[in-house]
Amino acid sequence: MAKRRPVGEMLVSVQLGRVVQIDAEKVSRGTFFTTDDRWLNQPVKEFLSFAFLEQTSVGKTASVLDPFAGDGHLLEVLAETYGVETSGYDIAGGQWPVNDSLKKVPNPQGSVIVTNPPYLANHSAKRKGVNSIVASYFKQGYDNLWKLALDRCLASADYVVAILPETFLLSTFPKDRLAVISVIEGQLFDDTDAPALVACFGPASVSGAGSVFINERLIGSLARIMECRGKGGRRGKPAHFNIPDGRIGLRAVDGADGNTPIEFLLAEDFDYPRSRVKVSSRLMTYLELPTLTDAELPGFVIRANQLLNSIRVESHDLVLAPFKGNMKNGRRRRRLDYELAREIIARSLS
Repeated sequence: MAKRRPVGEMLVSVQLGRVVQIDAEKVSRGTFFTTDDRWLNQPVKEFLSFAFLEQTSVGKTASVLDPFAGDGHLLEVLAETYGVETSGYDIAGGQWPVNDSLKKVPNPQGSVIVTNPPYLANHSAKRKGVNSIVASYFKQGYDNLWKLALDRCLASADYVVAILPETFLLSTFPKDRLAVISVIEGQLFDDTDAPALVACFGPASVSGAGSVFINERLIGSLARIMECRGKGGRRGKPAHFNIPDGRIGLRAVDGADGNTPIEFLLAEDFDYPRSRVKVSSRLMTYLELPTLTDAELPGFVIRANQLLNSIRVESHDLVLAPFKGNMKNGRRRRRLDYELAREIIARSLS
């Protein structure tokens, strides 16, 4: 039986059994404070103006509640911009009433909720040695605290604006109340480089398919963008992944240098060591296409890369998960998940 690590010891090397000490209290809260106001851009401002108008049209006072208020930065910005009443909760207390908003968000005034919820994945909690503190939250059916937090906020308010990880776009979290999404280029936090977006939710009666912006530039509806992913490559098994002696290489992540994008390659053109391919490999790997002869492989590589690049352009890269910051050319690095890779392979073969 594996030895249980003390709370606050984060595992950094399985092979060496190496751990480092972390601030367990901060990490378990999943707290990252916003330090940049670019989240309140024009699409978000227009959504909030509509939400406040809806409040006053039924005789309510325009007000904002942040259930995860932290240092109160979001509320300060909104009070200054709109002159609305503000209130907040925080599990740590401080200037706010103490409340565990991952359990319930009291909202007696029916305020618009604007928040930057906690981010902490189940697997990260285990690796960082804080699982014993937060384990009860993950029993609610979500694998990240931001999902549970967002669920609680949506249950408590008609209008919710939340700063979320960009991975929200590809998540299975329900999006039926989603009205506006603004993907923020640049860094919103001073203690993490996690790519973020602002998601604006309304009552189902006023929400649409989810208009997607990159900053303030309208890209299209979320449904239309996600159509670029196709059917998920569920048409049999045209490719076998993570085959060390496979004839096709796959670089499934953009290189930080900006010169090595996601790409399918002939194995002889791929310099990744075959010995490093594991069953769990997700970024660099080799694959095998048993239905193709050696002579057919170059044509397949051309078609697959053409389709991949077409999908990237058409979706503005949003159907690919963000990965660890930007490239040197300023573009956000992306990762190709194997479900979409299978779709590209299946379409390229047919």
